[in-house]
Amino acid sequence: MDNIFILSNSPGEVAGWVKPVAAALTAKKSEAKVTLVLLPCPYASGMEERYGREIAGIDESVMFKQIWSRGAPKSGKRIVLQLGGDPFFGALLAARFRAKWMIYTARPRWCSRVDHYFLPDLKAVQRFKDKGVSAAKYSFVGNLMIDSVPICGSRSEMKARFGVPENENVVSFLPGSRPFEYQDGYAFFTKAAMALLSRVENMNAFLPVAPTVEEGLLEDGLRRAGIEWRGLSNAEEIVWNGPGRIRLIRSGNYEAIKASKLAVALPGTNNLQIASLGVPLMMVAPLNEAENIPLDGLPGIIPMSLPGAKILKKKLVFWYSSKERYVSLPNRIAGKIIVPEHRGIMTPEMVADMAEELLLSPERLKNITDGYAYIPFVRGAADKIASVVCESLERI
Repeated sequence: MDNIFILSNSPGEVAGWVKPVAAALTAKKSEAKVTLVLLPCPYASGMEERYGREIAGIDESVMFKQIWSRGAPKSGKRIVLQLGGDPFFGALLAARFRAKWMIYTARPRWCSRVDHYFLPDLKAVQRFKDKGVSAAKYSFVGNLMIDSVPICGSRSEMKARFGVPENENVVSFLPGSRPFEYQDGYAFFTKAAMALLSRVENMNAFLPVAPTVEEGLLEDGLRRAGIEWRGLSNAEEIVWNGPGRIRLIRSGNYEAIKASKLAVALPGTNNLQIASLGVPLMMVAPLNEAENIPLDGLPGIIPMSLPGAKILKKKLVFWYSSKERYVSLPNRIAGKIIVPEHRGIMTPEMVADMAEELLLSPERLKNITDGYAYIPFVRGAADKIASVVCESLERI
């Protein structure tokens, strides 16, 4: 049997990149065994392996060390398809398994080892041209994240699906899918929702829960903040005495976002997914506990037990933030401010204030959605990748 090994790491990449490609491979009726190989990642939730087993088109979900110790399959053709993570692991696995190595990336790296590149945008294409990479060695496919978002109906239709009366509105708060984000993020955004619903009439709040979120950490954060909830095996709705409902959404997350008049989210994959739904977005990045935010490279392995380590980590996080002109993906892609970004020390009440200002200004909300015209929301990247992979398997 032929084998396709899909390498990925963080929650956003598994949900936003791997899932649509696995679906596209299934649609191509590929008979190859598809194995999701999860790489070491400082942003991992620890739930990616289990979630990987639930993705349609994935036959097996394992950690890199497991597939490495197991060794290459005894027969069949092999392709290593890297959808995120350090390319070093892709190079290692492709060499050990004597497999073709394909990678979805915007940078022309490992040119002597990679067999084919899949490029997300035209800026990446120009980089490859400037580097002198042969045009036969790369394909412009577009942004995979767009393929991860289902086509939804109108806002009114989605409101009806979730039982929201026509004369009421919804704001979605998205704490993210990485442990350092959601462990305290759900409590933080719940308090912001309470403050907002107390001020704006006929308003409800949704808290979509990513499939890689660990329920114990989520509920521990709510518990420590003194927040109660209803639900049997999982938290389903926040208990409070104010107007409107605050619900945790575990099915139909994108439909819930589509039902919203505004989405408030931490920076991440979901920013672009929200924009692709045409929903106004406000990005917030609270840096209240900056020492808990993972960093890449050497700064990420600084032991917090060392004297002065927390102070140093905070300074590094604020320094990195100051160096980034834009953090939200829509703004990065467009090269200008489309969605409002708020970074720094903030309280839930401050987030509620900023959300209220937007909700009371139809013109500002329209400016955000009009700005989405600068972003190429083109579907089909997953299908193009799957086509090249399947054709390559036939040619090997």
